[in-house]
Amino acid sequence: MIIQHEMKYRILYADTDAMGVMYYANYLRVYEAARGDFMRKMGFTFSDAESKGIVCPAIKAEVEYFRFAKFDWEVTIKSSVSGVPTSKLEFVHEMYDTENNLINRAVITLGFVNTAKFKAVRCPEWLSLLFKSE
Repeated sequence: MIIQHEMKYRILYADTDAMGVMYYANYLRVYEAARGDFMRKMGFTFSDAESKGIVCPAIKAEVEYFRFAKFDWEVTIKSSVSGVPTSKLEFVHEMYDTENNLINRAVITLGFVNTAKFKAVRCPEWLSLLFKSE
């Protein structure tokens, strides 16, 4: 089972570097926005999880750069999750230009941490149920 989501994003001037292309680290910031949008559409927010004593820090990021995104381009972020999370939640994010050329791909892995003990835990059942219902 693969759950997918798309989000449009316009490259801001603040996203770019002195060469006029999107600064390499800003792709991760945009993907974070896409993850939040993805999860909100599933009925979950990271602030809801925090209020329940769970945070979801990034524990791994793999990023591949194929092309450059430029100021004022509208891009599409395609995000997907395969399967129900257990101890980790892995997102695959891909950024495409308006001609559907792949610009960037990132695999971001989140963990689950109990805020009271600040220790890694398995995915809470209330969260895994959201993925089972999709």
